[in-house]
Amino acid sequence: MSAGPVADRAALAWQALQAGDAAGAWAQLTPLAGQLDRDAELAATWLDLLRATPSRASLLEEVQRVLQRWPHDATLVSRACDALIRAAERVPPDLAQPPDGPAQLAASAAEACLQRGANPEIAPFLHMARGNALRLLARFDAALEAMQVALAAAPERAGFWFNLGLLHKAQRDWRAALDANRRAIELSAAQGGDPKAALWNLAICATALGEGPDAVDALRKLGHGAQLAPSGMPYVEGLPPLQVRAATIGSGLGTSALPDRSVGFELLWVTPISPCHGVVSSATYRDASVDYGDVVLWDAVPIGLGELDGKPVPRMPLLALLVKGDERRFRFVALQQAAEQLAAIGPELPAQARLFVHQERIELLCARCASGEHMHKHQHDPAEEHRLVYGKIVLPGSADLLAFRDQLDAVLARHPGVRLVMPGLLEAIGDSPAAGKAHQLWRGLERASRR
Repeated sequence: MSAGPVADRAALAWQALQAGDAAGAWAQLTPLAGQLDRDAELAATWLDLLRATPSRASLLEEVQRVLQRWPHDATLVSRACDALIRAAERVPPDLAQPPDGPAQLAASAAEACLQRGANPEIAPFLHMARGNALRLLARFDAALEAMQVALAAAPERAGFWFNLGLLHKAQRDWRAALDANRRAIELSAAQGGDPKAALWNLAICATALGEGPDAVDALRKLGHGAQLAPSGMPYVEGLPPLQVRAATIGSGLGTSALPDRSVGFELLWVTPISPCHGVVSSATYRDASVDYGDVVLWDAVPIGLGELDGKPVPRMPLLALLVKGDERRFRFVALQQAAEQLAAIGPELPAQARLFVHQERIELLCARCASGEHMHKHQHDPAEEHRLVYGKIVLPGSADLLAFRDQLDAVLARHPGVRLVMPGLLEAIGDSPAAGKAHQLWRGLERASRR
């Protein structure tokens, strides 16, 4: 295929992209790839198209080719940084950026170009690009310095204020983030821009601060039928459930695919109150900053999709705990003789008690160990199949724990195929001897299952 003029191919590429055909857009430029580090016009077009298609697998390599050829061309470096930052923003905000990834390259490229004395008209964009890259690298103090330089030079740029809001949001400085986004919206309105992203962040920040009227106003401008709840917080009726992803560490009880003190993630179900906050409706398996009954805040951009009843469910990154629930949450390990025996006792538990099963697995245990005799020396019987189940029981904060213990014992007496060990409940009611035995039994089952 013969290579036509860059401008002609660029026009065709943008036409294809506007029609939603990213592959077709790149098909127009790919025949010119050999000229990428020889033709500045082509490099500029290439970088702009990379910015519009940040998932392109070869983005990092292609940007590096341009930067190696023109490391001090402020216009090209600015375009390169834009493409790199768009790619870096695809990394979920609850994950660290790769040390040699696009964010690091953007920060280094912008700094190197500025040190050579960039064109004053382009310099503010390089400072802001550097600030954004440093934000993504969680180098917040340096990011703020860079953004302040950019804003001092170009205080009327709405996008600069929006980026400052992103930095403050990343630091959970909700007041500063709200103010920055409010300024971005004002400037955008005056300049005929699109304030949608800033409105989302304003709604999030206002919700975090408990400033319901501002959150309601922003959500209404985004097209949501938001109302002000009696609590003073925003409320949107009829929102479907979603999931938030929370960082967790081991609880010291139960088993996990991860080392006990290493950080992992769990997906928790949430019942939304508004498009950015709601109540956690599932219990964590490992330890997390949030759990069942807590009111939490999440960011606006999904990090993935799940499925519920054949419908897609967005998975959102957790931003903050807003209100800690008063629920009592107790971990358990149980033995059951057949599948689903433990789950069957859920409906028989006292009103408002919730049973969550997190893990069920089949182990070969000595029957005497499984019954609790591991605490005494004994001759091990031939190993038999036992089903270990891990989970939590959640009770309202107002529950009478002593009465619940009696009620639970009565339920278990009707289900002889289930043996449930829950040390936390026994500790909470002050029965230290029983709690100690329960901990011993738990550890014994764990050891026996590893033999």
